[in-house]
Amino acid sequence: MRPSFVCPVCHATLSDNVCASCGERYRTEHGIPVLIAQRFIDAFKETEQHFHDELSESAVRKSVQGRNSAFHTQFEAPMYALPEGSTVLEVACGTRVDGIEVASHGKLVTSIDLSPDAVAHAAELAAHSGVANMMQFAAADAEHLPFVDGVFAATFVAASFHHFPNQRAALKEMKRVTKPGGYVIWGVEPASWPYRTVYRLLTPAKRFIRAHRARQFNSIADDTTEGYTELQIRTLFAEAGLTITNLRRVKMLSELYDSSVRLVGRLVKRPLQSSRPVDHALARIDAVLCAVPLLNRLAWHFNVISVVPTK
Repeated sequence: MRPSFVCPVCHATLSDNVCASCGERYRTEHGIPVLIAQRFIDAFKETEQHFHDELSESAVRKSVQGRNSAFHTQFEAPMYALPEGSTVLEVACGTRVDGIEVASHGKLVTSIDLSPDAVAHAAELAAHSGVANMMQFAAADAEHLPFVDGVFAATFVAASFHHFPNQRAALKEMKRVTKPGGYVIWGVEPASWPYRTVYRLLTPAKRFIRAHRARQFNSIADDTTEGYTELQIRTLFAEAGLTITNLRRVKMLSELYDSSVRLVGRLVKRPLQSSRPVDHALARIDAVLCAVPLLNRLAWHFNVISVVPTK
C-alpha cells in the first residue's frame, strides 16, 4: 500500500487537502496535490521553483526505455532488489523521473518535486511509460516531506540534492521517512574539482548563452554550488545519522560527451539529444576508468548508498 500524504507542517492527517490538526490548507494543480506550506518558501526556493516550472515547459516527453547508463543503474540496483510492492520515495524527481525505472521493477513509487509543473510532466511521462498504476505524485518541499516517520523502504534523490538550500535538513528528512534498515540513496551528484577548473573557464560561454535566450529564471543552486568532496559527503551522511555502504565515483568520458552536447544545443538555441548507443558505450568505459585508483579522482559525480541504522 502506498503511504498516505500528511501535512508537511505537523504530519497530521489531511482531509480534502486541509490539515485536521493545524488547519493548514493546500491546493491542487494539474490534478496533483501541492503539499507545500508557504511559510517554508524563501526567495531561494521560490526562484528554484519558478526555474523548474519554466524548464518543464520545454521538456520533451520521451520514452525511458534504455535511457539509463550504468551509473544510474548502479544507484538504482538496491531498490530493484527490494521485495515486490516495496515503497520507494523519489525526492526532487524533476522531469527525468528515475522513479519510473524503479516502478517498472514492481515497486510502489511516490515521486515529489518543488515544481508543480515538473511533477505534472513526470506524471504524464509515467502514464506514457505504462507505470502510472505503480506511482503517485505530489509537489512537496524536500526539507518538509508530507509523510509520517518510517514509511518507505528506500528514499532517493538523483542529480538534485545540490538544489536544496538546507541540505542537512533535507537529508535528515529523507532519513526520517525511511524505515530502519532501509536505504537512503544519493545519485549523480557533482564532484568539486570541475567547479574549480572547467566550469570557471566556461563562465564566458555561460554568460553569452544566458544573454541570448528568452528564459526568465536561472537556478540559484546551479550558480552557487561548488560540488562535493568525498570528505564532505562522508561528514554530511554521518551528521544525518546514516551509514554509507557504498560510495562510488562515476562519469568521466560520458560527462564530457553529455556536457558537450548540451553546450552546443544551447549555443545553437536548439535542444540536442545525446546518442543512446554512444552514451551507453562511454558509460561502460567509464565503469573501468572509475575503478582505477587515483585516475577515478577525475570522475565528475558521486553515487552514494546508505542505510538507516536499526538501532
